[in-house]
Amino acid sequence: MAMASCPSGDPNASPKHSNGHASALDLLRRFNKLQVERVEGYGQFEEAFNTFLSGSAAPELLEQNFNAYKQRVAEITVAFRRISEEIIHIKNSLRDTHHKDEISAIIEKIQDLEEMKLKTTADLQIARKTASESPEDDDLNVSVSNLRQRLDELAQEITETLDDLKFESEDLYAQEIDDETLR
Repeated sequence: MAMASCPSGDPNASPKHSNGHASALDLLRRFNKLQVERVEGYGQFEEAFNTFLSGSAAPELLEQNFNAYKQRVAEITVAFRRISEEIIHIKNSLRDTHHKDEISAIIEKIQDLEEMKLKTTADLQIARKTASESPEDDDLNVSVSNLRQRLDELAQEITETLDDLKFESEDLYAQEIDDETLR
């Protein structure tokens, strides 16, 4: 289901243990890989928008550029949806199978923040496009500035929540080191 240029993730890639489930640590590692994919997706989203925005100066290519942008956004949206669905599965597995309620709650918070970030990113792109058509409109420029500030705040909050996740899951990594030492 992954689209071109977005790294694909195989939900079955985590090693299975005797109970048929991936370990909590394997699930966390998969979550971290999915977060990297999500960051790459945002980069592709921004790149597609910048290409569209720079191409809109040529009115004869506007429709072609817009169609290419819409197609790219559709591909990125499918990739984001796949990532989100897999992370929800990880969150639920950590809660229901491994009884890691706190870790699951942190992942849920990250999901909520990422949802807000995606919406704010889309809003910012719309505002930037509108502002590019009316550069003298101070209200539009303030709106763009406010949305950029909100994105920065969300990025900071996501980073802090990822740090919380790292702190909360330290015991899982320590257990792995202990298990390897005993072998």
